[in-house]
Amino acid sequence: MKTLPALVLAAALAIPTPAPLSFPRDHGAHSDALEWWYWTGHLSGDGGRAYGFQVTFFRLRDLHLAHFAWSDISAGKFLFEEKAHLALPGIAGASEDKLDVFNEDWSAREEADGTVRLAARTKAGELSLKLTPVKPPVLHGEQGISRKGPGPNEYSHYVSIPLLTVSGNLTRGKRPEALSGTAWFDHEWGPGALPEGAVGWDWFGIQLDDGSELMLYRMRLNNGTASPFSGGTFVPASGPPRPIAWSDVHLEPLVSWRSPATRAIYPAVWSLSVASIGLDVKITPLLSDQELSTTQSTGVTYWEGACRVEGTKSGRPAAGRAYVEMTGYAGRDVPGFQSK
Repeated sequence: MKTLPALVLAAALAIPTPAPLSFPRDHGAHSDALEWWYWTGHLSGDGGRAYGFQVTFFRLRDLHLAHFAWSDISAGKFLFEEKAHLALPGIAGASEDKLDVFNEDWSAREEADGTVRLAARTKAGELSLKLTPVKPPVLHGEQGISRKGPGPNEYSHYVSIPLLTVSGNLTRGKRPEALSGTAWFDHEWGPGALPEGAVGWDWFGIQLDDGSELMLYRMRLNNGTASPFSGGTFVPASGPPRPIAWSDVHLEPLVSWRSPATRAIYPAVWSLSVASIGLDVKITPLLSDQELSTTQSTGVTYWEGACRVEGTKSGRPAAGRAYVEMTGYAGRDVPGFQSK
């Protein structure tokens, strides 16, 4: 769930119902939409050193923004960076033919074989990753239309690839560290307006060790309840994805964490159960502080971080990994484009 500045959002227009989605074209840009491409992942490096990463590209017509975050779990360190540019040759841009988006020296490009090359020169080092889809694209909502509310502009097109294998390296100085792991990809575009009364959201991208995945989002209203448009999608190890209604979900924060930078208080450990799939798990951050304050780009302060998952599924032990995104807790979010 990502947000663009209020002045930019005011320029967004309603988008007519499109033709059925087609890939790889619809992994590319859509000229008349608020749009973002988003990768998160869990990586292992030298000696089993654990990392988490996030790379997000945002676009609205000629405005391009980007976020990068790196969680060094083994060292207990977190850093993030951001970019903001107009679309200019060699500076920032996105292809409408396929996935090919860049912002200065951060880029994501789909190859002919369907793999994605993700590159980012950052304070953490020079990241170069190859991401290979394990599963086909998953459409959330009705034929990929994810409703955020009842209004004509309160929707977006929402597509995920919930499991990709990752290989590559992080180069610090002249020393490359080999990396491997898994990633999650989200792509969303549309008018992206939020319904009246929405103050933030909690999003979960969960990859379980049994080969299944779960996307859930809770859109929080100003009275503290979940919007009726909250929900998600379950992707079994084999077989078609199926929607998850919020009435099937029980989500409860167990522990809170106060940011030393912003003083915002976030849920830090979650209890999650989904009755229809027999899931009952606890979701715990691998680092407490994975907060981004993006004053130079989207103007939003949010928590986005790597987590572990443990509990049961259908009465048997279950484990896995997740990325969790939480907005609206720091008092700096603005109504706008959100995906979860």
